Amino acid sequence: MSDSTAFSQMVMPYSRKIFAVAYHFLQRGDEAEDVVQDIFVKLWQMREKLPPGHQLEPLILVMTRNLCIDRIRSRQMTLEYDDNHNEDDTDSSDEQIFEDDRLEHKDRLRMTLQLMKELPPDQAKVLKLKVFDELDNEQIAKLLNIKEDNVRQLLSRGRKRLKELAIKQGVI
Repeated sequence: MSDSTAFSQMVMPYSRKIFAVAYHFLQRGDEAEDVVQDIFVKLWQMREKLPPGHQLEPLILVMTRNLCIDRIRSRQMTLEYDDNHNEDDTDSSDEQIFEDDRLEHKDRLRMTLQLMKELPPDQAKVLKLKVFDELDNEQIAKLLNIKEDNVRQLLSRGRKRLKELAIKQGVI
């Protein structure tokens, strides 16, 4: 078996996980795909020093997280540079709109998390796994050792109760 074939068999199973982590951080599919490729290139360059099989995942996840953080910082520096060197200094610039949307999203997320504290623990747990960890119903069922129908029911009840709480508190 060639060196490249052995390497591919060792790292390719991690491609979906790398993509999922990168997408979680970056929220852009094309950029997440670039991260997967960049990680594979880095792993190829250090293939002689890689730990054996089961110890590879923590390294890959840390590399992915760090690369995503670097990309986010680079994005922010680019936005700051553009803001500082923008000849049209109006508040209606794309960057300002993006920043306003980001802050609004952050506020909604904070309020949602606060409201989720008022849900029954099982509903809150299932909602967090579904929304924040992006697990599907089958994965949640296996993780919590419950039936998939129960997951659907908890999600439905949790969303309904969350909406009621949001209306009651004037959030929506």
